[in-house]
Amino acid sequence: MAESPTGKAGHMAVLSPLRPARIVVSVVLLAWVVLALSSPWQTIADDASRPVAWVVITWGWFLWTIVGASLLVPSPMSLTIVRIVVPSAVVVSVVASQPLAVFCSVVALIVYASPVFVDTMVQGGAYGNETRFALRTPLPYVIPAVITWMLYATSLIGGSLLLAAHQYIFGAVLVAIGILLSRTIPQRLHRLARRWLVLVPVGIVVHDHLVLHETIMATTGKIQSITRTAEIGEAADLTGGILGDRLIITLAEADKVVLSAITAKTLGTTEALHVKMFCIAPRRLAAALSAITR
Repeated sequence: MAESPTGKAGHMAVLSPLRPARIVVSVVLLAWVVLALSSPWQTIADDASRPVAWVVITWGWFLWTIVGASLLVPSPMSLTIVRIVVPSAVVVSVVASQPLAVFCSVVALIVYASPVFVDTMVQGGAYGNETRFALRTPLPYVIPAVITWMLYATSLIGGSLLLAAHQYIFGAVLVAIGILLSRTIPQRLHRLARRWLVLVPVGIVVHDHLVLHETIMATTGKIQSITRTAEIGEAADLTGGILGDRLIITLAEADKVVLSAITAKTLGTTEALHVKMFCIAPRRLAAALSAITR
């Protein structure tokens, strides 16, 4: 790929909100409203005992409400809540055997995973004159995140249902596990929603405490070139392990980069490196490159 000059600091544009951003959030919100109208948790409750039905309905409306509120107020925290709850809605809809609910929850699941939706949510927490582009989730973290979510959801929701069904021993154990996991799991899952490339008037910032121990700040004057490519070459791989295209940022002179302990161990190197070239992988790679070069 040809190299793209970064231009002067004054030429680094901050993009205005895109119309697709409003569309994707509206689609998820509409699907979520229709899901409430079909209320699959009520269908499950109708065939359960009164204590179990009460727990199912309470969980159903509680989770539906916090996702609805999160969609109305985009932020990285809202993104984490949506990511945790919406897959549970798919499971509930399938168990309830409600085609409309399954359709709405699957639509919400597909759309919330789109790069435009993710960028819209993380941009909701932006400070001042900055534009955020979410980074792709590293492959080594995808399966552990899914397993962690399953364990967390099963322990809290499943445990409370077992208690309501008078299965006190197993229910209490699962609820206790869920309470203990609540101290760490949401925070760890939230790290995946707090990884972004930030465009500010004076340059760029790479905020990624999953891969980095410290953020990277590169002023426009320090950036020699930015290239889109699938080849890492001699650049330091700061993507955490992804496939496909990425951005390679070349600096005018080597700068210090401090990796997280797990990244340093994975790469088999020291935590502090002096690099002149490094690569990152925004979800909307073309949009990020265009914004930087403008």
